[in-house]
Amino acid sequence: METRRQVTEEDILMTEALIAKSYGRLKQSVVQAPSQAIGSMGKTMRKHPFAAAAAAIGTGIALYGLFRLVTRKGAVKERGAGDRDQRSRPDMTREILSMILPMVTPYIAGYLEKYMGRLFSGDRD
Repeated sequence: METRRQVTEEDILMTEALIAKSYGRLKQSVVQAPSQAIGSMGKTMRKHPFAAAAAAIGTGIALYGLFRLVTRKGAVKERGAGDRDQRSRPDMTREILSMILPMVTPYIAGYLEKYMGRLFSGDRD
C-alpha cells in the first residue's frame, strides 16, 4: 500500500486558484464563441455571397417543407363534393419566391455588374 502525503492548506489554496482560473477561461470562451462564429460567418458571406444566399434560401425552403409536412399529417381531411367548388390555394413556393425575388434582384445585379466590369477590364483575380 502506498503512503500518501497529507493535504496541506497550501494545496487547497492552489487547487482553488487553478479552478478559479479554469472557470475564468471557460467564461471567456463562452462569451467569445458567438462573436467568433459570427465573424467567421461574415467573412464567408463576403467571400461567397451567392453560396451564402443559396444556402439561406435552401435552408428556408427545407424548413418550410418540413413545417408543411409536420402540420399536414394531423390535418388530413377527406374531400367532399362541396370542396371541389372552392378555389384551390395558390402554391406557397411561388408566393415566397415572388416576395423574395424583388429583394434579391438588386444584389444579384450589382454582383454581376462588378464581375462583368472586372472581366472586361482585365482585372481578374
